[in-house]
Amino acid sequence: MLGRLRTMHPYRADLLLAALFFLEAVAEIVFLVPAGTPDKWAVVLLVAGLAGALAVRRRSPVLAVLVAMPLFILANSLSDEYINHMVSPFFATLLVLYGIGRHLEGRAVPLLTAYGVVGIWISTAIDSFQDEFTNYILTAVAIVFGVVLLGRVLRNRATLNKTLRDKARRLEAERAERAAAATEEERTRIAGELHDVVAHALSAMVVQASGARRLAERDPARAGDAFLAVETSGREALTEIRRLLGVLRREDEELALAPQPSLRHVTSLVRRFEAAGLPVELAVEGEAGELPIGVDLTAYRVVQEALGGALEHGHAGLARVRVSYGADHVELEVADDGGDPSRPLLGVRERVSLLGGQLRAGARRDGGHVVRARLPLGGPT
Repeated sequence: MLGRLRTMHPYRADLLLAALFFLEAVAEIVFLVPAGTPDKWAVVLLVAGLAGALAVRRRSPVLAVLVAMPLFILANSLSDEYINHMVSPFFATLLVLYGIGRHLEGRAVPLLTAYGVVGIWISTAIDSFQDEFTNYILTAVAIVFGVVLLGRVLRNRATLNKTLRDKARRLEAERAERAAAATEEERTRIAGELHDVVAHALSAMVVQASGARRLAERDPARAGDAFLAVETSGREALTEIRRLLGVLRREDEELALAPQPSLRHVTSLVRRFEAAGLPVELAVEGEAGELPIGVDLTAYRVVQEALGGALEHGHAGLARVRVSYGADHVELEVADDGGDPSRPLLGVRERVSLLGGQLRAGARRDGGHVVRARLPLGGPT
């Protein structure tokens, strides 16, 4: 029931509230006000007017206040039989006054607040109680200023929440755009590397096949080795092509030829970042064997992107790169003392995942940022 009320259109919710108020007020008149009390039908019309004010308290808050206050004054002018047994007009008036702060802006707020204070004072003056001067002050502060201020506080809070939600949606949209741009850039880069893989493999196969053809008659044993090399190169090329084609979803386009990056060039990469203003300490563990082309390219890109994030996003003062060669894998770690843990690494993540590897990135407990990657040398088939 409460969930339906929260999701109900505000105007329909006001109509339901007005109907419930009217039923409550009529019940008070019928069951609480002593039998034989005169003018009951007139009082029913009075509470019907208050119900109408409640029904338009959000659609026309100014009209609601202008109507509710005279009716509240009339309710306070009734005999003690009504005043002592009916509380619904008082709470209806409070809700209407609350709407001044909750649903209005500008000059209407102080003007209607003053109008409400005058109405409350008049109702206090004409009731059957002996009111002192402090009663007028308390009624103005507690009944009018208090509920108007509450409405204003809740309005400001709702405005702030809406602003924060809009900002969160904008940031999420921008993050999605950056992620899409990074993924698209990475796909383009992979497409270029696919070209490099195919060109390298085909060139090697052509050379090896040409040598095997010349040796076929003179030295069959060496020719067999050459053909085996051709087969090996072809299998490696097919494996890399299957890996790289898995993330490409675009038409063929002209791709620029460029030197193929390699983890063997990590020292040169470190020097370039040092020249850009980021001191880097490099440590290499294990024996640097021959890596599959895809693994070699990906490892290089991980180090490159991690150092780029440390320099551009983290504004780090020092970075440490560790490259560890294992029997069936290569591990990479790039740690720095910079901030901003939310660094864009989505393109690299996709590449590492494609190879069946793992990549973790985030803030360190002792401060700074770290990127760790583990790439299997075999990779997925």
